[in-house]
Amino acid sequence: MRSMSHQCILWLLLLASTACGVTQEALFRPSATDPAITQFNDRHYAAVDPAVTSRGRLVMFLPGTGATPFLYREFPKNAARLGFHALVLMYPNDSAINVLCQQFAPSDPDAAGNARLEVIDGTDRVGFLTVNGVNSIQNRLLKALQYLQATYPSQGWGQYYSGSSVLWQKLIVCGHSQGSGMAAILAKTRVTDRCIIFTGMDWWTGGTPPRPYNWMFTSPKTPVDRWYSFAHERDQFLDFVEMQAAAAALDVSRYGPHERVESSPAGYGSRHFLSTNLEPAPAQSSSYHGCPVVDTATPMQADGVTPVFKPVWDYLLLHETQPLVIECTPSSIRIIFSPGTLEQSDDLTHWTPQPAAASPLVVQRSALPIRSFFRLRTP
Repeated sequence: MRSMSHQCILWLLLLASTACGVTQEALFRPSATDPAITQFNDRHYAAVDPAVTSRGRLVMFLPGTGATPFLYREFPKNAARLGFHALVLMYPNDSAINVLCQQFAPSDPDAAGNARLEVIDGTDRVGFLTVNGVNSIQNRLLKALQYLQATYPSQGWGQYYSGSSVLWQKLIVCGHSQGSGMAAILAKTRVTDRCIIFTGMDWWTGGTPPRPYNWMFTSPKTPVDRWYSFAHERDQFLDFVEMQAAAAALDVSRYGPHERVESSPAGYGSRHFLSTNLEPAPAQSSSYHGCPVVDTATPMQADGVTPVFKPVWDYLLLHETQPLVIECTPSSIRIIFSPGTLEQSDDLTHWTPQPAAASPLVVQRSALPIRSFFRLRTP
């Protein structure tokens, strides 16, 4: 009886939001989408704004360790107002992957990658974690999309799957903390539309010196120009220096070092690794880890309604990367480029490949000819 009452209230809320032309939201349990799902049954959260022209892209967000989708509503609501469909997914996240790996497989540099893949597809890869296909992220996502399409057929959720397959190329995969690592390994192993990492990394302490886990260095199927990261410089759980090493491992720092958003001009220097040093919201005044995206820790603007990081969130979702950017100072130039071979010319006729050049490349003006041109030859 209680569940029927809740369902009626939910429908009334959805009808009211439709009439007002504002964001439509839905909370529903994974077990409602697949009765075989009996664990990690906190409610998924979905949002869409029917008043905005749809971009035909789904922002799929994965919470951090022990967290539930209800704690992350501001970011998906903002995405919905930009024309995206948004879905925050509940999944097996009760234990931190890094902690499990340090306890049970400290000498294995592949442990974190294998554990994350098991959570994603349910294939047994590690002995210290048990996630089957039913409870995997892959199954939960598919069943959630099928449920949303069947329950709200006019909202367009069916465009993100075909039969029993998720159309990953239409997904922007995002996550916070542990969820950011899940999003990242999804983007490593699948062609997605974009990957957004909020405060996350995998750090192997068994190495000498300690370093990111092996999976972070692998070539991504989602091109690196579609990867973005946003973290707090005073994160109380993750060392920011180590997060910078993780960004380098993921190749996100090829577009330049981290850019502090509150002191950056508009456009954030076209960086892919953004940071903040702002204080969290008073509700969670010590949660620097949650500040970039957790509702109760995200600071609000003076109106008390708009998140301070709304411009940052918009940038992470919408920024388009130029394949080659040259930044000039009086004494040097910085060349930022996507994967490919940088070429240099003095006359626009004869081009010399620079195969060893790594982005970002800093060249002193005194080392260049009077006229110097650069182009990028992509694979």
